[in-house]
Amino acid sequence: MATLRERITAPAHLEPPVPTAGLTFRPATTDDTAGILAVAVAAAAVDDPRSRPSTADVERTLSTERLDVARDTLVGVDAEGHVQAYGIVIDIPSRVTAARAVLESAVHPEFRGRGIGRKLLAWQVGRARQRLAQLDVDLPGTLDVGGPEGSSVLRLAAHSGFEPVRTWLDMELVFDDDPGEAAPVLPEGFVVRPATDDDIEPLRAAKNDAFRDHWGSQPMVASDWRGFLTSAKSRLDLSRVVVDDSGAVLAFAIVEVEPSAFEARGHPFGYVHWVGVVRAARGRGLAPLVLGAALDAMRTDGLAAAVLDVDAENPSGAGRIYERLGFVAGAVHVTASVSL
Repeated sequence: MATLRERITAPAHLEPPVPTAGLTFRPATTDDTAGILAVAVAAAAVDDPRSRPSTADVERTLSTERLDVARDTLVGVDAEGHVQAYGIVIDIPSRVTAARAVLESAVHPEFRGRGIGRKLLAWQVGRARQRLAQLDVDLPGTLDVGGPEGSSVLRLAAHSGFEPVRTWLDMELVFDDDPGEAAPVLPEGFVVRPATDDDIEPLRAAKNDAFRDHWGSQPMVASDWRGFLTSAKSRLDLSRVVVDDSGAVLAFAIVEVEPSAFEARGHPFGYVHWVGVVRAARGRGLAPLVLGAALDAMRTDGLAAAVLDVDAENPSGAGRIYERLGFVAGAVHVTASVSL
């Protein structure tokens, strides 16, 4: 296979779209965080009403390692200067088995149906091609778009040649007064405890190992991982790790809590962003054990539910583990891709 630089045709110059439907387009700045968030929230209310993007989500996206805000983002602003649409190209900074560019975008519902999304996507594809065409690596290359099943962003992507490649299930466990069965007994020599700041880098190593065989996963770089675990909604105190007698992290359940999202779900909840077991420690029942410990912590903290997303084709059978713990599948999200 030729390198991406040799395979990919990319535009030499890429201009913002021409003004459309009363919007003009320019690169975003960090000052646009609130405006981007407002569009994301309005779009989610229509496309994915049980979710609510947060300031932390936008801030983390714009601070992704090697993302050039001035060149990899675009906002559409109205005559008053208010952001009504945005597009972001995230060139995943780690490339071991693939080179991926994730295209995130949204158009405020009041401005839909006017060709804005189509122009944003065309610009994003051009910019993503520019980014990946710089790479002298002999790896598969993909452009990915994600969204709730049936959403406008997926319909638009389908018209541009993107095809569904993966399905993700939103799963929720609503706590009741019965704490359920007693937690399984830890294998001898293992300890389950809350995560701490000192665990951040060991957790990154554990996450990268645990997710090596998961679809689309590339190793997390240190700056992006630390950004996730130190953001305003990170709750290391509710997260749990299993360590052996040497202190090595063998399993983990990483929890986030975003109070601004409670209303969309109808109750306070914790989001379990990652659950994993390093490959050498699999087969010992550590996944339900560490997740169960995190669920107990969330319940004790006064949260009413736990939420997570799972790959419907997860190779470790995670969906079955979650069902046994009482999680119920709800909304479906889809990743659609174009191969380069």
